[in-house]
Amino acid sequence: MNGGTQPANVAVAIASEEMENTTQVSAQDEFKLVSPPDQLAEGFVQAVLDDMAQPQEKRPLQCVTVKMPLPAYLRLKRASHRWNMTYTDVINFCTERVVPVLESPSGEVAQQLEKFRAEAEDRKALRAARRR
Repeated sequence: MNGGTQPANVAVAIASEEMENTTQVSAQDEFKLVSPPDQLAEGFVQAVLDDMAQPQEKRPLQCVTVKMPLPAYLRLKRASHRWNMTYTDVINFCTERVVPVLESPSGEVAQQLEKFRAEAEDRKALRAARRR
């Protein structure tokens, strides 16, 4: 018990639900579908589902905070719940699919990643120069 009349996990769940109910999302922050899902995206989800169907060995876990826009988080939470999945599992399995590509990219993906890295380094250098 948490000193009140409710177990601590119930109090946390109620507080979380109240926060979600009272959080107002401005019109400009609402999630907007840029384009409908395509076959590539559906293929990615199929691969993630295939991964999720495989038995997972026990392994140490690390808690990670991921910042994302509130509307995207709420949408992920609703969509995961709809299919009786946890959004943590969805994030973990998607990450397991993406990280190998980041470790050893090829072709156009490698070129785009190199461009992204160069632009990020340029922005970092500009910020450092402004501080001097």
